[in-house]
Amino acid sequence: MISSKLQKLVLSICAPLLLCGVSPALNRPGSIGLEITTKSPQARAYFESGLAKWQTLYSEEGLANWRKAVKADPDFALAHIFLANFSTDPAEQIQERDRALSTRKFAGPEEQLIVDWISNANEAHWIPAIQAMNEALDRYHDHKQLFWMAGMWLTGQQQWGRATRFYERAIQLDPEFADAWNSVAYCYARTRQFDKAFVAMKRYTELLPNEPNPQDSFAEISRMAGRFDDALAHYHASLKIDPGFVMSQIGIGDTYALMGDEARARKEYDLAMPKAPNKILASQWSLQMAITWVREGDYLHADQAFRALAAYAHRDGLGNIEAEAYRSMALYQEDHGSAMKLLKQAEAVVHETHNVPKLLLDQELASILRTRIERAVQDKDMAVAEADLKQLGQLASTSSDGQVDMFYEGAAGTLAFARGQYAEAVDHLKEEDRNPFSLERLVDAYKKTGDKKQADAVADELAGFNEPVIDQAVVVPQFRKAHALAPGHQESAREFRYEW
Repeated sequence: MISSKLQKLVLSICAPLLLCGVSPALNRPGSIGLEITTKSPQARAYFESGLAKWQTLYSEEGLANWRKAVKADPDFALAHIFLANFSTDPAEQIQERDRALSTRKFAGPEEQLIVDWISNANEAHWIPAIQAMNEALDRYHDHKQLFWMAGMWLTGQQQWGRATRFYERAIQLDPEFADAWNSVAYCYARTRQFDKAFVAMKRYTELLPNEPNPQDSFAEISRMAGRFDDALAHYHASLKIDPGFVMSQIGIGDTYALMGDEARARKEYDLAMPKAPNKILASQWSLQMAITWVREGDYLHADQAFRALAAYAHRDGLGNIEAEAYRSMALYQEDHGSAMKLLKQAEAVVHETHNVPKLLLDQELASILRTRIERAVQDKDMAVAEADLKQLGQLASTSSDGQVDMFYEGAAGTLAFARGQYAEAVDHLKEEDRNPFSLERLVDAYKKTGDKKQADAVADELAGFNEPVIDQAVVVPQFRKAHALAPGHQESAREFRYEW
């Protein structure tokens, strides 16, 4: 499988390091756990301050500090590559990647490996990216920030279990590394290990009691677990610490949306929108607001909201977001022709010239093809589904990106199920474990193979899927309705045995 290629590359060097009990000396107290080469003490201070800000979700302040760092020292390759990696502005990502490559010669050996790793990943050159990451981790196995970065990268690839091991290694190096506790908690939650997630979150809040982000993260993980009242309490606690912490205001909107109170959700989003720090986040929040109309079944207002967002994204050159608006619309269209027209429009946008990293465009194209295959199978248009699977397979074969690969797996499983190849469908669908469409079909595939225990387990997972994304809005409420489940606590799902 394509996914095994990525897994083997990532683990080829790191697995022995992580599993054989290497115990290097810990970093000295206060050490950032990362090589930093700059001719400017001021640039170094800005860089370290930016990292601290970014790791407590003061993302814009963190980025602002890194911009100050490269202004103080234009040859500061590490700061350039951090901007390329963490900026939400596609144009800045490309610009800073190029600057990192041009200033690479001024950096130390560890920083050069980080530049090679991130710049290649940014361009979807996965083999050299993974080789550089592995070499850095092997040579600098006592640098906690490297392991944190590897965990973040794998998290972006939705490789939760593998990311967990890197975060745990960072914590082993520094038990008071707050963001590693935060990040590993999310990985535990996304693999439904909520008991471990809440233990990690408790430790995170203990380490940073006066920061809003621990409460914000506690809220999000509570929401993922279906504990909506707890989530709202933690979000409000975050805003009590810092009333300007806008991510918690958005989180309140997301929580009401998932609770089914869409009108209240829109009011909460409206409070946050004027405080959006940049056009990227504003457009992402607009997507979340548009989804509230879908949950209400008000497709006229949903169409209006998504089209307005597509126009906004087009004007600002955000091709991946413009395409996502059209893809989102296609998911709830009742007419097959209308859905396919929107998906062709989305694909056409991706193929236009954009100042957006290839990685983001590849991921969006894969998502569009995955959706088109889903719609084609639903409407029994197997010729289109087969052709699109071939195109998606070609895209996946040239990329080791985890998200692209998972879209392929979900699509292949969808077609296998449609052909009656249920065991094969299970093998593919279980690889795309964060897509409600795949989870719903996986329930049916397990039923067809006679594995009721696994069908019940996946049904629990789907019923408890509480993330504010369009795919959830289209699939999960209807699934709950069909099985007489209300939004909320996971316990209600576990106590209910599904009647097949």
